[in-house]
Amino acid sequence: MDQRHEVLQDIYKGLLSGAPLNKGHHEVVAIICPFMTSEDMHEASSRSERDESCDLDNMSSLRCPAGLLKRHSYNDRQKETACLQLSLIEMMSSHVHSPSRGVHEDCMGILRVLLEEMDLVSQLISLFGDQDKLLSLLAVKCVSSLVLFQITITDTLNEVWQKMCFQAFRERPDSSAMNGCLWSLTAVVKGVFKGTFQRKTEILENLFTSFDPAFNALYATMFSLSPSGMNQEPLTYTKEGDNVTTNLVSFIDLLEVFVAARTKLRICFPVQRLLFQQAVLALRMVASPVQYLVKKKLLALFKRCLLQKAGEDFFKGEVDSSLKHDGNLKSDMLALANSVLQSVHAGWLQDIPVSPKPSFFGGTEVLGNSNVEGGPDLVMLRAASLILIKSLEYKVQNSTTEEGVADLLSYLCLLKLFLKKHLKSASLSQHLLHPCAWVSVIFMEQDDDMIEAAKALLILHLHFRRLSGIISDGVDSTGSLTQLTHENGCNPHCMFFLFLSSVAFDHTVLLDFLISTETCFLEYFVKYLKLVREDWEHFCTACHYCDSVSSETGEQNAACSENACGSKTISQDDQACRQLVFPVAENNVLESESPESQTKCNVKYSDGPLVDYGSSDESGSDLVEPVCLATGKQFSEGLQDDSFKIGNSVCQSGDKDQTLSKHCQVTGDQGMLMHSSLRDNMLYDSLTSSGGMFNKSIMCLMGLRKAVTRLQRRNLFPYNPTALLKLLIQIETKSGLTDDRL
Repeated sequence: MDQRHEVLQDIYKGLLSGAPLNKGHHEVVAIICPFMTSEDMHEASSRSERDESCDLDNMSSLRCPAGLLKRHSYNDRQKETACLQLSLIEMMSSHVHSPSRGVHEDCMGILRVLLEEMDLVSQLISLFGDQDKLLSLLAVKCVSSLVLFQITITDTLNEVWQKMCFQAFRERPDSSAMNGCLWSLTAVVKGVFKGTFQRKTEILENLFTSFDPAFNALYATMFSLSPSGMNQEPLTYTKEGDNVTTNLVSFIDLLEVFVAARTKLRICFPVQRLLFQQAVLALRMVASPVQYLVKKKLLALFKRCLLQKAGEDFFKGEVDSSLKHDGNLKSDMLALANSVLQSVHAGWLQDIPVSPKPSFFGGTEVLGNSNVEGGPDLVMLRAASLILIKSLEYKVQNSTTEEGVADLLSYLCLLKLFLKKHLKSASLSQHLLHPCAWVSVIFMEQDDDMIEAAKALLILHLHFRRLSGIISDGVDSTGSLTQLTHENGCNPHCMFFLFLSSVAFDHTVLLDFLISTETCFLEYFVKYLKLVREDWEHFCTACHYCDSVSSETGEQNAACSENACGSKTISQDDQACRQLVFPVAENNVLESESPESQTKCNVKYSDGPLVDYGSSDESGSDLVEPVCLATGKQFSEGLQDDSFKIGNSVCQSGDKDQTLSKHCQVTGDQGMLMHSSLRDNMLYDSLTSSGGMFNKSIMCLMGLRKAVTRLQRRNLFPYNPTALLKLLIQIETKSGLTDDRL
């Protein structure tokens, strides 16, 4: 090991220990400046001993030889040394704010010499497109740290760095230097974003304003690589294709940082609005011949934008409430939602590629087992589903025009076609016999996304109720709304029961969700409890249907295998559903046609909870519970073939005057007959004493109420749960159940 390596290791150990460096600033600079010779190092050390205040002219001969940096003939030893030197420079920039005064002064002095006298940024920029990827990456990180250091001491951007970025952004998308500039710009914005700068808003304003002209052209270039409708094979991993993929990934990361700065710091400049106002260009990229990774990251970005969670991976903490409000955010979110809905109407969902292999952490293959059946890539399905659902939510909440129920439900029908296309594996299809089960299946691995989807669908249901003229007590005389939401997989009662069933009716799971700040469960739960209070009869109806169907499990499954399963082809379903997409409807309610045939309902039991809650107090023996409340056609006034259902199942019809004590029965004239039946005392006793869905759900809510009350009395609950407890007590009172009866 030569002398330089020993000295570099001593400097590294000194920085780790927080001890001041026992060397002059220029001597350290000569040691850590890449590709300086031993003679230069010795000369700098001598100068440092004679005169620590060397000026720029005296140090000009010791500048890094740019010609050597641009050549690719340096040996492995030189590259190893250069990588260590670049790492130390970046490390020093992170120690500028060290609490140790000696370390702080040393780092400040050394970085000033590197930045002002050695002009290191100009030299390292030539490595941005170097063939050695490690050396190029370290050069980019080093330059970014120096740019941030200059912002710290002068509140100005490095002009050489800016000029290089402008030049790279005007080059071809496969430019090798573009990735370094995109990565560096992302790192600088993140650094300002997360740093302790006093004038953070002004710095970002200067940065965004200066890059605005170049970024507009770059956005159009990057997302216009493949016009919509091109039928080409994906780019192969040639050098040029690899560069395009890398640049697109870096560009998407940069867009997320821009959006995060907008939502977290509430600053808004033109470059931050591009993704919202020109979303169509980016949406078309999903159908273009680029690598699957690019499409996946792009969908994830749109999902985070609509959830307002961009930057959650690198920004921790709450948004400062004292910051000014972004007046354009609402209109931009609506513009993004409209672009998504227009694209979906044009067939965008069907163009989204979904890998048939599951997505694991670190890859898609299981080593040693190539025949693992795990279903499709649920990450893509979750992202696409949430993008559409959240767009519909923004549409109904912020649009100035009233969309009809049929028009809104048509988008959900297209979503069901998209999911049906990809959810074909046996391991998933057995869980999808209920039309509302898709939420639990798709989002089973992501709790926060699952609650966001449930909340958005609940908001859509409330909007449907208002448009359909539902009166305040929740009674729907025709049952048409319940039928439509059930057939389209967005019935809130069904989704709530399926959720409870998936967690084994364990109230401690609900308690964890209420306490956690990682999901919007509190907002969703309060909205749903209010709906239950107003829509009690449909809540009870769903419970009774589940109990009636589950009592005939064996017979129903046999009937499904003989009559229902395989009775229709996928193409027939698709054709029928497409007829529903933009139908002519009266009074915003879809009309149903009488079915030609009806068969018994198919029932499926849950295989287990979303996650392992075996340590919870009330989990264990109840891990297997019925999850099929009813099937899509069970709630129909008149069942029609275009009713979408992931599982092929239909309820058996019967005389409309007969009670529902044995089978789930509906008629084309009256729809659901539960309203009058629930008033019958015998049926109510059967409902509450059977130990089925109604009993278990109320028991779960009652256990939750007791747990929250106990924590509140001990001042251990993180917020005031008075309003929540009031709702839970009202639900218990409506149920008529007591601890003794349970």
